[in-house]
Amino acid sequence: MRRLLRGTGVGLVLALVVMAAAGCEPPETEPDVNVAAIDSFLSELGGTSAAAMERGTRWRMIASIGPGLPPIDYSADDLPEPGSRGAGLLQVYCIQCHWLPSPQMHTADEWEYLMRNMLLRARTLEYRLGGPLITGMVGEVVMAGLTTAEVPSDPQVDTMLVYLQRNAMLEADPAELTEGEGRELFLERCAICHAAPSPRARTAAGWDAIVAKMRGLIVQADLEPLTDRQADAIAGYLRERAVGR
Repeated sequence: MRRLLRGTGVGLVLALVVMAAAGCEPPETEPDVNVAAIDSFLSELGGTSAAAMERGTRWRMIASIGPGLPPIDYSADDLPEPGSRGAGLLQVYCIQCHWLPSPQMHTADEWEYLMRNMLLRARTLEYRLGGPLITGMVGEVVMAGLTTAEVPSDPQVDTMLVYLQRNAMLEADPAELTEGEGRELFLERCAICHAAPSPRARTAAGWDAIVAKMRGLIVQADLEPLTDRQADAIAGYLRERAVGR
């Protein structure tokens, strides 16, 4: 998917991600994007239904592809409560389609929406994978796994959601995001993939490490990199409001 995005204009996709999350309608004019490639991709996912999609529905689907996917370097050893049933179910079901997610990737409210969305996609796409374009991107071995992926039961979904929400990112209270250098940059860049995290969620040293890690993940996701100055501004803003600074 990310290879496909490199030909579609990542800036456009990011804008559409934000719009879709906010429930906004797509732009009036067609952006400069490789629509033919995207329509081929969607056609393999949805068969003839993709061609019949309303324009707004198609753009919201485009917006959901790309950034925000779990990083490749998060493993089962990194999961909180590693022996819990929720952690075990994540390892069984989530890795069928993408890398293992960290509960800290999103807030509790975001996980409720994302789990519902992923379940809907899994049930909708269960028998629609296997076209030549997607197979060419992921390979036949991975495709064989995708086409035989199992959908969790409702009780299992509930268990995973409770686990994710219990260990979720602490969302910032607007009152704690006081004015200061780096505030607008922090809100702008972090909101691309998730809600703004609370500065109280980590220590000053902890924020330095997280910002450094996020810089790497941003590059990995083919997004516009943070400059040294931007990264320092974001880290500085969070350090000044962190716990135990």
